Amino acid sequence: MKRPRPVLRGLPPLTATPTRLSFPSAHTSTSVAATLLYSRLGVPVFPLIELTAALAYSRLYLGVHYPSDVLGGAVLGTSVGLALRSALREQNRPDLNGARPS
Repeated sequence: MKRPRPVLRGLPPLTATPTRLSFPSAHTSTSVAATLLYSRLGVPVFPLIELTAALAYSRLYLGVHYPSDVLGGAVLGTSVGLALRSALREQNRPDLNGARPS
């Protein structure tokens, strides 16, 4: 979806952006997906969730995304993260003899 970035109170965003497109928030997508993948490694999840939430909020604060852009990014990141977790889990599943794939 090609939607221009927001203009809040007639002011430009507080930071530069590589494109003029807004939806979805790529920063939010990648940070949510990374949080899901790092949690699979046993990394403590709560600090990652806090950082992800702060990053998502910063996109709104800086004026480079609408709330729906951030929500769309979170949904996309969750979908990708869960799909990758599932794929990684499938790769590590032992065969019928109990051996792990090489």
